[in-house]
Amino acid sequence: MADAAVLLLVAACLFWALGRPPIRDNNEALYADIALAMRNGGSWLIPHLDGVPYIEKPPLLYWLMALSFKAFGVGAWQARLPDAGAAWLASLGCIVLGRRLRAPLGGRVAALVAGSALGWVQIARTILFDPLMSLCWLVALALVVLAEQRASRTLMRWAMLPLGLAVMTKGPEALVMLGLVGLVQLLLSPGPLPRARMLRLFVDPWAIALFVAVALPWQLLAAWHQPGFAWFFWVNETINRFLGTRIPADFHHGPLWYYVPRLLVGTFQWTPWLLVLCWRTARLRDDAAGRSAVWARNAALSLFVFFSVASDKGAYYLLPLVVLLSWWGGMRLQQALDQGRLQRLLPWAAAGCASFGLAAVLLWLAVQGVPALHRAVLHSGLPPSQFALLRELVVTLLGLSLLAAALLRARLLEAGLLVFGLCGLALTLFSTELAWAKTPDTSQKHVAGVLHTLYPRGVDVFSWRSFEDQDASLLFYGFRPLRVVDSVSSDLWFGCRHATGPSPCVDRALLRRTIARGGPLAIWVARGRLAEFEASGLARGLRRLPFRDSVVFIQRPPTLETRQAVPTSPAKPMHRLGASMQPASDP
Repeated sequence: MADAAVLLLVAACLFWALGRPPIRDNNEALYADIALAMRNGGSWLIPHLDGVPYIEKPPLLYWLMALSFKAFGVGAWQARLPDAGAAWLASLGCIVLGRRLRAPLGGRVAALVAGSALGWVQIARTILFDPLMSLCWLVALALVVLAEQRASRTLMRWAMLPLGLAVMTKGPEALVMLGLVGLVQLLLSPGPLPRARMLRLFVDPWAIALFVAVALPWQLLAAWHQPGFAWFFWVNETINRFLGTRIPADFHHGPLWYYVPRLLVGTFQWTPWLLVLCWRTARLRDDAAGRSAVWARNAALSLFVFFSVASDKGAYYLLPLVVLLSWWGGMRLQQALDQGRLQRLLPWAAAGCASFGLAAVLLWLAVQGVPALHRAVLHSGLPPSQFALLRELVVTLLGLSLLAAALLRARLLEAGLLVFGLCGLALTLFSTELAWAKTPDTSQKHVAGVLHTLYPRGVDVFSWRSFEDQDASLLFYGFRPLRVVDSVSSDLWFGCRHATGPSPCVDRALLRRTIARGGPLAIWVARGRLAEFEASGLARGLRRLPFRDSVVFIQRPPTLETRQAVPTSPAKPMHRLGASMQPASDP
């Protein structure tokens, strides 16, 4: 029953209102459109974005999203389902592994901590490669740990299958990560096997053959069919990205300590509790559960250093670390139970839970009392309605934290931790409503709704220079192809250079000819590029539809030709006009 309760709570955190926020103008829109193209009859071998090849990542996530579209229809929650499902399976895997290692409490706690931690949940509810890759990679690591403990070549060979799927999700990075973790474990923390025998286990020929059989066929087929694949995928996307020399440069940089605050956000509400376990529990013992915790600790430290040294940085790279640290904490708690020290630990665990609620209150009071912090929060993009709900969220977190602390002090360990896990659900509900409230800033679904109403028979849509992170969701919401004028898009860089058919990257001359033909036309322009678009002279004779962060210039909308209802001043927010029209639903 306790396992079922944990899995139910994790499912609520991951799946509740999964489709409420629309597809966002970032990686979500790119990856969802690629999967939608596959579902609609496009190539399943070479992923295509906006009609041209997109080979930055392998296709496993696209395949799963396309299958989700075929099974459940097309929409936001269907696109996010594979990642959210992978995160839930990771919690299930913690429970299963805990039972196999005779550490059921530790596995259950690890499943709860990882499955409700703010960073893990928020990334898993977003379309990214990392949740699915993390699941496959963690399964591979778990099988490697079992293989090392049992000196089993069979388990090592089985481990190569999920490792191959991890590579099929995000590329060679997964292999490098596991190789690094295995090397560190071999050098610093040998287990029951001598190093020489452990090394032979790691380089088992049949294990290598199984990995190659899973990971390599798609890459070879893609290299055969797609010119330029070998350099772009194997060199540019792997080596150059790590070194910070990728072409084009579309990655984030940061200092060596870049991941320190992001790791704290990753485990978020569980961070004080994990620190208490580190402080108040004994050294890990040399049994199966203890050695698995050592593997998790060493793996987390190795990956943290690896990603910190890399030039390319992203908070979601740390996703496996959340589960590794959760497992480490769960095994320490299991050890305290097995050694009869749990009762002395529970008051400290209660303090860890209570400290999170008190910290939330102190932060809220600081925001209210310090004008600079108050202005910073208001200017962070938080809508006023959600700012008002912050107080209710803080009160909820405080109440749950104090109730959990009380249950822990009453020696009700699992009930207390489940109550504290509800903090993750409260944070999820708040962040989901926040994402919905910020829709005009993060998605073009509302713009698409207006354009579908104005042009029920279709319209040629152009974008002025921009693409990803600004207007890419127009693709998912029905405007395909989206032709980009004088493109500066890094995501279309490879595809537009290797397009075998019409390219979405066009020049101003083609746009001028399209305008001159006088047919239905819409040009999406970000407000930051509005001045240069108007300076080009292309705006003459076109009507404006002003939105919050963009202006859409239109030509010959039949529904407005009869009603003459187009506003002419960009000072009037177009979303008011759109509010009277029924937006297009997810296609």
